[in-house]
Amino acid sequence: MRSVDLNLNWSVVLGDERYECDLPHDATANAARDFACAFGEFNGYVPAARAVFTKALPQVKHGFVTLVISGACGRGVVFVNDQRIGELDDRAPKSFSVYGMLTGLHNELRIEMYAAPGMSDKYTGLGIAGGAKLVIADERVDIEEDSLFVKTAVAGDKTYADVELGVYNCSDEPVKLLLECTALNARGKRAGKKQRKIVLRAGQSKPLSVRVRINNPYEWSPSDPYKYTMVARLILPDGTVCEQSTVFGIVSRALYPTRGLYINGNNTLLFGAYVSHADAALGGVSLYSNEKRRLSALKALGYNAVHFVECPTDAALDACDDVGMFAFVDLHSGLGISKAPLCAAESYSVDAVKTLRNHPSVTVYGVADDVPECYGRHGGHGLIGAIAADIRALDDTRPVTVSTRELAPTVKELENAGVRKLFYESETAAINAAREKNLFDALTEGAFAAVDVCGFDYLYPLYETEKLKRDRLVIGARTSSERAFESLDATEKNGHVIGDFNDCGIDYPGGGKLNEIITATGDLDATCVEKPQAVYKRILLGERNIAYIAVSDPDGGEPVNMWNWPRYLGQKITVDVYTSGDVVALYLDGRLVGRKLAGKVNKHIATFDVDYYPGTLEAVAYFKGVECARTKLKSAGSPKAIRLSAFEKNLSVSRGDVGFVYIDVCDRDGELVPYAMRELTATVIGGTLVGFINADPMLRKNAFDRCPAYNGRALAVVKPDPAEAKVVVKITGDGLLSSKMSFKIKN
Repeated sequence: MRSVDLNLNWSVVLGDERYECDLPHDATANAARDFACAFGEFNGYVPAARAVFTKALPQVKHGFVTLVISGACGRGVVFVNDQRIGELDDRAPKSFSVYGMLTGLHNELRIEMYAAPGMSDKYTGLGIAGGAKLVIADERVDIEEDSLFVKTAVAGDKTYADVELGVYNCSDEPVKLLLECTALNARGKRAGKKQRKIVLRAGQSKPLSVRVRINNPYEWSPSDPYKYTMVARLILPDGTVCEQSTVFGIVSRALYPTRGLYINGNNTLLFGAYVSHADAALGGVSLYSNEKRRLSALKALGYNAVHFVECPTDAALDACDDVGMFAFVDLHSGLGISKAPLCAAESYSVDAVKTLRNHPSVTVYGVADDVPECYGRHGGHGLIGAIAADIRALDDTRPVTVSTRELAPTVKELENAGVRKLFYESETAAINAAREKNLFDALTEGAFAAVDVCGFDYLYPLYETEKLKRDRLVIGARTSSERAFESLDATEKNGHVIGDFNDCGIDYPGGGKLNEIITATGDLDATCVEKPQAVYKRILLGERNIAYIAVSDPDGGEPVNMWNWPRYLGQKITVDVYTSGDVVALYLDGRLVGRKLAGKVNKHIATFDVDYYPGTLEAVAYFKGVECARTKLKSAGSPKAIRLSAFEKNLSVSRGDVGFVYIDVCDRDGELVPYAMRELTATVIGGTLVGFINADPMLRKNAFDRCPAYNGRALAVVKPDPAEAKVVVKITGDGLLSSKMSFKIKN
């Protein structure tokens, strides 16, 4: 089996525009917004669009040929030589047989993509998020595509990799084969090997298993994300070799009714956040360098897990494996007629699980995210049970869940419960009536009986009562930032709760409020910079010896890290100090403002009312009478200069890396000026500017290479030119000292 990369030199037609691109590519990533289009808030106000992607395909005379497309942005139809072969509607890799279709000299692949604001409740983009390839297998004998699966097991002091795969013989004669499975460690050295002789009858397909002992095993964990590679080879009598490989990690997972989730023998709580597949800077494009950047920023907050809805791309999964983040993946965003219609549920589940199961970071499978079918609506209990069974048939090493929130009951549900009053003035009143009849438990029983863990959305108050009712495990699939203290506290107190996931980790395009092009409720803003709530999460998740000053914006009430309010000179402004200490003393220019209690009793927040005068706020936190943290917040001066920094300065062309330039507008002392909104201009030598944004949810731009600062910051993204040795980025601004940064390019 061999693979042919199809990611280079695509032709794109978008309206009247024609251009060339490489995959991955989102044709609407930097599109002009239409704030009048219906349902535009869902998709970041990107109007309905259609793009046609075309690519010349090589001639293939022999072999079973499969076209694999990973990560559709929007929905599309796939044609080969003008013959329709299937549809795209999700991010899981999708396979299409093109056997016998590429025998001519000239072959063409055409993908007609379309997107509209009303198609989804989140930004989807328009294009291919991952990539495309041809997989060519031998017509006689080979390993079945995507059949290679590695489970790990520990027996005494020995560690084994149990390899499962399928092989076939399409010839007219029986054949004797040698199956060789070799485990390679992270350095590419052999860590184990096993051979097995097999005989395949003519026309036979056969599942096989091989146990390989791993020498000097290292477990995969968030603190040490160690990966292995398993290479399976079929050696034919004539010496021909058919090969397939996959990564895997040594991870054990177990569930206990009263003790929760154990990973590698250790009780583990999953603390994480939902992350959208789309990025504010790159749109629907998924690149390893960006996925690693985003996950690293979340891990720095103290999170050890991430929640995806629908199967992420290989780039995102590889980043989870390498960064060391557990992944909770809901296979579907909706079932039946809920948020997004589900087509071919069984087929999609198979494709998604085959993509996910060899990644050691994947820890929990979700049937679907926040769906009313958990109440039994639309035949939901049967569908949930069928999908859960499909998942287990493909991978029984990870727990399965499904999630829902407390819903307003329907008239029929109220009637069946014996409620006489069938009409209520509000959803809240109907939910209260349902609580009197314990309808949530009664209606969700069939759904939760089909899975290993019950998914609760925004229902942390039920954790304690759930423990008293029955011995079943719970996962907080969605909780809100406003109730972070309460939900995390309830999770830690109850052993049957295996995790808590915030409903937004990073601001993402689409789903915002009126005229907002991004959802702005994340812990990190659109450029992956921490918001005040992110620092608060760090404290709640266990970081010690930390203090942070958050000032309530007197105009909007939002917490900001700024002490520049000339319009409110001499007036009271609320100042919160987030801290792991139990007492905080606050000073303004060395003068004591007051002392307040913080600690767990006050949710780790000390609140002060301070008369505003420019100067320096200083907070000193104490724990049991001993100073444990100290922080300052100065009134910034006038904007004078630009400061640049980067996530990673070595870019790999072969991996498709892009460079991220973080831009800060500073005063003469090098302090960030958080109120600065100067227009910035980016110039790139040795590469291409592919994104230039700030964190403003209502961002308006006049030109692609220009962007105003927001909260004193902006982000530029550059793609290297493979023919160059480095990329140089220069950022200039009106009345500001310019700054340059360079990236090294590796081929």
